[in-house]
Amino acid sequence: MTRQGRVRTGAAFLAAACLALAAPAARAEDGPIRVGCSITETGPYSPPAVFELQGYRLAAEEINKAGGLLGRKVEIVNYDDQGNPSTAVQLYQKLISSDRVDLLLSPYETDLMSAVAPLVTRAKKVMPSLGANVDAFQGQFPYLVQAITQTPRYMGPAIDLAASRGYKTIALLIQNTQFPQQLARGIEQEAAAKGMRVVFKESFPPTTTDFSALVLKAAETHPDVIVGATYLADSEGIVRAAKAQNINAKMFAFSIGPVEPEFGRGLGNAANGVFGTTLYFPSLHTAGNAEFVAGFQEKFGRAPDYHAAVAYASLKVLADAVRKVGSLDQDKIREALLATSTDTVAGHFQLSPTGLQIGYTSYVLQWQNGQQALVWPADQATAAPELPHGAW
Repeated sequence: MTRQGRVRTGAAFLAAACLALAAPAARAEDGPIRVGCSITETGPYSPPAVFELQGYRLAAEEINKAGGLLGRKVEIVNYDDQGNPSTAVQLYQKLISSDRVDLLLSPYETDLMSAVAPLVTRAKKVMPSLGANVDAFQGQFPYLVQAITQTPRYMGPAIDLAASRGYKTIALLIQNTQFPQQLARGIEQEAAAKGMRVVFKESFPPTTTDFSALVLKAAETHPDVIVGATYLADSEGIVRAAKAQNINAKMFAFSIGPVEPEFGRGLGNAANGVFGTTLYFPSLHTAGNAEFVAGFQEKFGRAPDYHAAVAYASLKVLADAVRKVGSLDQDKIREALLATSTDTVAGHFQLSPTGLQIGYTSYVLQWQNGQQALVWPADQATAAPELPHGAW
């Protein structure tokens, strides 16, 4: 072979090699934008977490029907973290390092979000986060933005409702995990601002199943209101213990638990009269809510709760930020999110300079005749609150 022939052959080989190297990149650009998260699909925290996953999935489906994102389809990549922080960390490591997802969404529950926050920050991946506690959004984890009502605002309307009825004293029962503990501090602050007193306060382990002794101790202080900084299982357990011992405070109010349909199914008539705080309700006249409720009902065969609504809104807001930036540049997406002020199905989304949610608020629902009714604030209510609590 002549020298000229060898040069041509070498050039052809180089060109072929370059094309082979470029082909995967080209295929990646043509492939879906992969959005990763872990979600608690099994375990005691799974009912609200599955609502969140369904909210993400509906948002992705609607984005794709509208033409996708940056000309590409959106694909949700999710794993079951079983409510275990260590498992969540391993799964987000997999999503970032092995799956190489383009975007991240958060897991359910503050303890899990706190566990993955350092990893997400080291990877410099933006993550709209459904953790309500304020600590993670004070600048320590700059790639996290809060996509849910912050904890101190969570039960304010329930305390406001109690104060409007002249109730003065509160017994506060607190699960000993991050969100309920910070929530309890917010409840105490709200109560003091409304001229109410916390006359009993006690924490219990998240593994507690028998609440009889705790409820009796609380009842000995004769509180007007029994408030639980709780999740689903413990709020049900407290109500069962109160019913079994015929303890009748004027008002029972809990975080998380009464929001879930399982609360009514699990307690039957004992759920009636119990209040819960919610960050959303299907009857709200928020942006696009009627269409969201209809789409969720059609796809999943049930009405959305607030976990579904804030998850749906978080992916929609993230997608809008990507469109504004015109790329998947994480720093630019973060800046676009921090500058976002927009109305969503969950209310008005707006962030502080450190990513703290300052737009969203909360509401009060009550179980009445086996159904949830929005009862406070009055201008958003679908029914009047039924107070004081009747006999079990």
